[in-house]
Amino acid sequence: LGAWAGLLAGTGPGGVPAAVGWVRSDQPPAEPARARAGAGRSGTELLARFRASASPSAVRLAVYLAAAPLSLPVMQLIQRTMLPDSGPAELSEVLLSGLLRRLDGAPTGSPADGLWFTFVDGVHEELLAELGQDEAQLVLKHCSGYVTRRFGGAGPNFPALALAQLSGAEAAEAEVLRAPGEEHAPALPRPFAEVAAKVLRRFLPVAPLSSREHGDRRGTPAQSRAVGRARALAAAFEEDGQVRHLLAAVELLRQATAERPAAGQRADPELWSELAEGLLRLWRAQRDGELLVEARQAAQAAAHAGAPRGRTVLARVLHAAAGERRAAGDTRGALELWRLADREFAAVQATPGLDRAAALGVTLDRVEVLTAQWRLGGDSALLQESVGIVEAVADAWPTDEPQPSGLWLAHGRALLLLADAAQDVERVEVHAGQAADSLRQGCWALESEGAPARVRVRALLDLVDALLRTEREWRRAGEVIEAASRLAEEPAARSACLSRAGRLAVRVFEVDGEVGELETAAARFEEASRLVSRDRPEYSALIEEWGAALLRRADREDGGPFVSRAVRVLRDCRMETAAGDPRLPGRLLLLGQALTARYRDSVDMVDLREAEHLFQRAARTAEHPLTRARAYLELGDTHRRVFRHTQGLERLDQAAEAYRRAASAARAAEAEAGDPAEAVRLAAIALHQRGAVFEAARRPLAAGDAYRAALQQWRRLPDEEKSGAETVARLEALLRDR
Repeated sequence: LGAWAGLLAGTGPGGVPAAVGWVRSDQPPAEPARARAGAGRSGTELLARFRASASPSAVRLAVYLAAAPLSLPVMQLIQRTMLPDSGPAELSEVLLSGLLRRLDGAPTGSPADGLWFTFVDGVHEELLAELGQDEAQLVLKHCSGYVTRRFGGAGPNFPALALAQLSGAEAAEAEVLRAPGEEHAPALPRPFAEVAAKVLRRFLPVAPLSSREHGDRRGTPAQSRAVGRARALAAAFEEDGQVRHLLAAVELLRQATAERPAAGQRADPELWSELAEGLLRLWRAQRDGELLVEARQAAQAAAHAGAPRGRTVLARVLHAAAGERRAAGDTRGALELWRLADREFAAVQATPGLDRAAALGVTLDRVEVLTAQWRLGGDSALLQESVGIVEAVADAWPTDEPQPSGLWLAHGRALLLLADAAQDVERVEVHAGQAADSLRQGCWALESEGAPARVRVRALLDLVDALLRTEREWRRAGEVIEAASRLAEEPAARSACLSRAGRLAVRVFEVDGEVGELETAAARFEEASRLVSRDRPEYSALIEEWGAALLRRADREDGGPFVSRAVRVLRDCRMETAAGDPRLPGRLLLLGQALTARYRDSVDMVDLREAEHLFQRAARTAEHPLTRARAYLELGDTHRRVFRHTQGLERLDQAAEAYRRAASAARAAEAEAGDPAEAVRLAAIALHQRGAVFEAARRPLAAGDAYRAALQQWRRLPDEEKSGAETVARLEALLRDR
């Protein structure tokens, strides 16, 4: 093996003796690989072997891990808290026992660099059977704390919710544990939900139904009684948040639907609709994928008769299933399910005489589905359709009754997304102004309805986002931010308020030119970042805004003290950005600009070389042509700075090529942009700098051509006389020197 290792490592200067094995074309296949030792054994047999050889602490650790997701950091946490006298040896016994196998990839929503395991088939159930309820509660408590520290508010804290059910938490406490925000908000890694659901099923068994609940004496099931009882249990869950009510309701409906076909009667749409809704509600509490599959089957049975409620439930189940597909990375499957859900919702909306409350719910659900499709495909016509269907319901609303907040908010949020998607400045202004009007009405409606504080905070922050996109009303965002800050209680909500305050300060600087506002913005972004876990996806976006504010302040008078801070923050932002993230090129560009600013102060070639590398990476990987143009422009400037130190003429050639590519990318960006002014100005600057490089290389003819090309671009801008004056002066000087 030593010779083989030396060959692979390439450490020696000489050759390594080797042999080559030739295989004939008619070589028979090799014998099938022998089964791995232990394969094919049942969970009971594997556990018996493990107990026979493992230490008592390792056996207890395996039992405790049955109530925890098998992520290596979580496993180490459970070992430290539940078995403080044990060490790495006991954990190694479990990992090498054959009870676990390592997953090839990280589960949905988890960091890609973590180690995840799963139990071999049949082992998990055997270990759960040995776990006591008190022990399960302790494990869930530690998992809940880990979720809070590691993932912040990433959807429902399923271990905490399960702990509340096992410990009999009060209604107020259980309510806090439920998921705030949207149904398809960023979720925890799937094993946290799956394990919590299994523990609940283990310790909250459903009591058998009484003969009275089964039906009458002749054995005919009383479907109406089952539906009424299930609705009462669902109401109890809404009141105290105890999942056992949902489990009992679902089991009751399962038995009622199982008896219906046995009696030879056709399916009852009301019964199947109730079962589908109960399963969907239980899925939202447990996130067990099997529940969603069963809910879809029940919803299809309910929708078969064409009743509006059955089709509505089916659409909602499809919507939830699409969100799961999207979270798993199956974009095509998610889009197909959302299209099916939209078709069902549209059919229900077209039902004559549809109840007003039902029409409102279907409309709001359909807006969510259309928005989800837009996020995947980018077709703004879907947002226009959302605005249209909301306006149709609003126009039909009785004039003597106040419109519900849901209509105003759905209308405003769809318009806000249209403003974000618009490339024309005028359209951005129009959509943002309309969005602000609707969102303002929605905030007032929420206050009159007595909505929870977190719901009002979210609506107020949406109003701030709309106001900041307007040209006339943006200063009013300050008082809205103050109102949201007074209501914000959770760290994530306070962070969101602070980040909006930072954006408002940046806007004040852009309009009024007050440099101190950039310092205020940086301080607000810094405060906001401290309230967000580093593992949350919004953290990197937050520190990007922080670093950009510091960089802009560093470029102003007396900006020296802010340069190194900008480098540190933007370097941190780069480290928090995954390699395939489409935002990475823009963040590399920002970091390179910060390093360039520090080079100008300290003339440190290390900073200049690193900036050159970053600009090259940004230009090579940028998908958006405008970002690519900016990166090539910065790269050309960097080549010129290096030339001043080395006097190497090849640097001038590299700079000229970088400027050419910058101009080419700017022209490509112009074709895609609604407002081409920025792209045209970028092309003019790049061509002018290309001419300056040719002048330095003593190539006057090439320089003249570049200046003329730059002048053509300047003339396309309204302020070309002022901006293109330097280009004209350089071109005239070249002609005089001839």
